[in-house]
Amino acid sequence: MGSACGDRSVNVVESVYEASNGRYYTDWQLHRRLESGRWRRCLSQRDPDRRLVEADGGELLFLTPVDPEELPNWTEIRIERRAAHVVETRQPLCGPR
Repeated sequence: MGSACGDRSVNVVESVYEASNGRYYTDWQLHRRLESGRWRRCLSQRDPDRRLVEADGGELLFLTPVDPEELPNWTEIRIERRAAHVVETRQPLCGPR
């Protein structure tokens, strides 16, 4: 996911991770949550690349990298400034009444 700017190409989506909670996170979202303290790193493995983090409330999330081109059709990557977010586009089955 890059955009051309003259002779330079800018890639703001370095990695996308699939989490054990069924959600997807960009590298930016992962690092932002770790830096803010919302998540705490528990384990990291390099080959294959896998991570285990503790989320708010003590929930453990297992994260594995996925190719951004292979994300489910109900997700999209939105880029705002230099930050990329994975956004779910599914409509909820039951809305508020």
